[in-house]
Amino acid sequence: MRQEIYARRRVRISLASGKGSPAGTYLFDIRGNLLNTEAGKPLKKEAAAFLSSLVREMPGISGSEERRIQWEGEDISLSILRYIHMTLGELPDIQAERIPDREAVADCGQKRRLTYRQLKEESDALAVSLIRLGLEKGDKAAVIMDNCWQNIVTKAAIEKIGAVIVNLNIHEKGEMLTTLLRDTDVKAVLIRQGIKSREHMEILYGMCPELMEQTPETVHCSLLPALRTVIVTDREKPRKCAWQFDDLLEEGRRGDLGILEERKRTVDPLSPVTIIHTSGSSGKPKGVLLTNAQLIESALSHVEKMRLIREDRFYMTSPMFHALGCIGSALASMMAGSTLVFHGTARCDSLLPILEEEKCTVLSSVPTVYLRILDLAGGDRTWRERVPLRLCITAGAPCPVKVFEGLKESFGVEEVLTMYGMTEAGPGISSTSIRTLAQAENPGGGTLWPGVKAQICALSRGEEGSLGSSLLQRPVLGTGEIGEICIKSFGVMVGYYKNPEETAKALDREGWLHTGDMGYLAPDGTLFLTGRCKDLIIRGGENISPGEVEEFLRKNPQVEDAAVVGVPDPQYGELVFAFIKAAPGIRISPPELAGWCRGKIATIKIPQFMTQVDAFPETGSGKVDKKELKKRASGLCKMPECRV
Repeated sequence: MRQEIYARRRVRISLASGKGSPAGTYLFDIRGNLLNTEAGKPLKKEAAAFLSSLVREMPGISGSEERRIQWEGEDISLSILRYIHMTLGELPDIQAERIPDREAVADCGQKRRLTYRQLKEESDALAVSLIRLGLEKGDKAAVIMDNCWQNIVTKAAIEKIGAVIVNLNIHEKGEMLTTLLRDTDVKAVLIRQGIKSREHMEILYGMCPELMEQTPETVHCSLLPALRTVIVTDREKPRKCAWQFDDLLEEGRRGDLGILEERKRTVDPLSPVTIIHTSGSSGKPKGVLLTNAQLIESALSHVEKMRLIREDRFYMTSPMFHALGCIGSALASMMAGSTLVFHGTARCDSLLPILEEEKCTVLSSVPTVYLRILDLAGGDRTWRERVPLRLCITAGAPCPVKVFEGLKESFGVEEVLTMYGMTEAGPGISSTSIRTLAQAENPGGGTLWPGVKAQICALSRGEEGSLGSSLLQRPVLGTGEIGEICIKSFGVMVGYYKNPEETAKALDREGWLHTGDMGYLAPDGTLFLTGRCKDLIIRGGENISPGEVEEFLRKNPQVEDAAVVGVPDPQYGELVFAFIKAAPGIRISPPELAGWCRGKIATIKIPQFMTQVDAFPETGSGKVDKKELKKRASGLCKMPECRV
């Protein structure tokens, strides 16, 4: 499969004379064969041979670059783009032809399973109906669904017709949901009902009461001017203004597949395919725009880093409206031809039986879930035979030593892979493989993924810890120096949808994505993370990374997890406040924990305030909400029992 996809790699070379006038654009395959003259005059034999030799020397990874050469006494500029000539809509079809009877999806919540043949058939049927309903190439279709088989089918159908998926957090409510639907020009919205206590259709009615009196063919509301189509999944809860999901599947099966084949031929691998919203912890979520080719390349990288094979059964807990869920899990599993397993409403207590019943080999989750699983497993080594886990994946937080030990002891897990990425990067940046206890106790830096370049820029602290608007004025730091991590890769977003101001704050003119994360590069090129720039604590002029303090506190056997923020102080500027989640059955003594820190970590980094919590507040993407913690800390630091 990988070789088949790699064979689709293309190199597009645009030529311009030294005076800037375009001379032509030419498409080559990865072997250097000229496939097409897209613009300009046909190449002469010598020029074609020269460009062909350049192509053969290029790395086998997607990317772009600019070169200047001398040709026949003239300066020539080359704009080079390497990409995989494939769309996401083609992927289910390819797998249906290769492995038609292999299970693609196991929805344990709805007890529905789909083979790759069935996934193609169902997505084809929905795609035909979406075309009939008037969705054109480039139209925006919002998906408000939890982890379910309908989510997989819906997104495959949208991809096939060349529309753009708008991933929406199922937890968004009235005003924010309205804003996101309006700002992304959503023409169709597909909703799985019953996933929240307040139905999303009721939220829509609250925003646009005129919908209650409209039919599916006449949808129109002033607040959402682009909206024309509403689709719901539950037959038991029909809505007057909405089409019913299963009816559309049935109608699509009887429809003309020819109109779908005609549409698929118009879909460009380099065209936008999805908008994934950031968590918006510091304001309104921003819509990250990504293309087909970017997601294909990203999925391949995930497959290789996780060593996914056809026989794997991949259980995902990440929601499909996040990058790790829709790209790093669902799309990667489909790319490998493995089975994606999920349960949209499963709690941690029911996860072990599902892993056992489904014989899962790969689990993608967060440390909190792993800790709960280990607690339920109770150190019973028989789980090794009952759950054949070989790989556990975590993202957004380091893997605690106790988690690695427990997974290896109870389940025989061979590897824990900690990924670092962000939606704007498409999302993969680097990963750290942990296979031994020594590696868990002293994890090395992350290995940059193929095609990813990194540099560290000096911090420029502005108002409320922001980085300031001038991205190019900050110098690049040397190895070992801590600053802001900046990356450049093929996967870096096109931009924030209809938000040029925020795009300019994130992407500089040279194409570097300023991540907002702090870290440093080791001499061997590995990347070390130390925290978020906006979370940086400045105590008496000294920079303190909350991430460093958190990682240190987690080494205490009584501490399950920690979250550290700065609180204002008139003398020092800021002091360190630690929120501690204790191990089960433990009551933390702040003075004792502070005493344990002394002599092991710099004195200025020892928290001056601590409090024990049962859980941390989270952003919409499941990350610890540091903004909320800072609010809480401002009040708690006045309480004597929190002072160390």
